Amino acid sequence: MLSTPGEDILLFIQDFETSSRNYLQSKGLSENEMTNAYLDIQWNFLHTILKQQAEIIRKNSQRHIFCSKRHAI
Repeated sequence: MLSTPGEDILLFIQDFETSSRNYLQSKGLSENEMTNAYLDIQWNFLHTILKQQAEIIRKNSQRHIFCSKRHAI
């Protein structure tokens, strides 16, 4: 049976949480340190997504402008 996009997202988030926690535990962080470190990981991950999304939008808008100018000639 195929999963829905919402289920896929939830599975991704669960995998992200589990792998992040395992990574931080492998680094020997205490529970108190892990809370802040996990927030840092989430913050960096979200910024990476936003940066990539902005780059995609910028490239698409430049391509659109280039194509519009080429058709106008």
